Amino acid sequence: MPTLREARLKASALVAALDHVLGLLLRPLAYLVPRRLRRAAEKIERRKARPLGQIAAGGFLFVTMLYALVVGGQIGRLGDSLLVFAGLGIEDVRIDGNRETSELTILERLELVGSLVSFDVEEAQKRVAALPWVESAIVRKFYPGTLSVAIVERTPYALWQRDGEVFVIDAAGTEIAPLEEARFAKLPFLVGGGANQTAGGLLAEVLTEPAIAAQMRAAVLVAGRRWDLHLENGVTVKLPEKRAGEALTQLVKLDRQEGLLARDVVVIDLRLPDRVTVRLPEGRTLEEVTDGSAADVEART
Repeated sequence: MPTLREARLKASALVAALDHVLGLLLRPLAYLVPRRLRRAAEKIERRKARPLGQIAAGGFLFVTMLYALVVGGQIGRLGDSLLVFAGLGIEDVRIDGNRETSELTILERLELVGSLVSFDVEEAQKRVAALPWVESAIVRKFYPGTLSVAIVERTPYALWQRDGEVFVIDAAGTEIAPLEEARFAKLPFLVGGGANQTAGGLLAEVLTEPAIAAQMRAAVLVAGRRWDLHLENGVTVKLPEKRAGEALTQLVKLDRQEGLLARDVVVIDLRLPDRVTVRLPEGRTLEEVTDGSAADVEART
C-alpha cells in the first residue's frame, strides 16, 4: 500500500503535467486574459513549488482557460466540433428542383460549417432564396448527417429592356438575370418603364390571338398606360388603353377579310373603338394599298 509521501509525489507529478498541458493550450489565448488574472497567475507561479501551490496553479489555469474560451466565443465551436466528431456532421446534401442554378452555387450559399445540430436552417433558406433564379427554397435536416434543399425556380416569361440592358423576367415582372443566352431570345420583348409589371394582362390577350402573337416582335408601353405592338413585318399596331383584347380581335377580323397585315401599311391605329386608322408609306393611297376593298379603314399619310 503506497505511503502518504508516495501519494503526494504522484499527485504533484499529475498536477505538474496538467499545468504543462494547460499552459500550452492557454498560450494562444493569453491576450484574452485580463491583467489582474495574469498578475494572480504570476503569484501562484512563484508558490507552485509546494504541493498546495501546484494544485492551486492547476485549478487557476483551468478556470483561466475556461474564461478565455467563453470570452473568445470558443465554447460553442468546441462543442460543435465534438458533435461533428460524434457523427453529427453534415455528410450529405441533397438538392432538388434546380435547373438554371448550379449545385456548386447552392452549396456556397449554404455555408456548410460545423455540425448538423448547429446549422441554421432559416438563415440558409434566406441565402439560397436570394439567388437570381430561385423563387423559393426549403432546407430541412435529416439526422444524423443529411441536409435536404428543395428549390422552386422562376420560369422565364419575357424579356424587358431597361436602361439599355435586356433582362429575363418572370410572370410577376421580377428580374431574373441579364439576357446572355440565345435560348431566351424568342421570349416576348417588352420596352418601357414599368412594362415588366403590367405586361401580364397584355400578353395574355395577345396569346388568345395566335395570328398576332406569332408576328409580335416587341411590345412598347406608352406613357405607362397603353401598348404599341411592333410586328415582324415592320407594322406598328397602336392599342387602346382599355379593351385591348377587343381591339386585337377586330384586327384579326380585318386581316382575315382584307389581309390588312400583309398590306403596305406603316401603322394600324386601333385606339378609337368605332374606326381603324392606318398610316401609309409616303406617296401611297388607300386605294393602291387595299385595292379599294377596305371600307372600314381610314387612311392617313
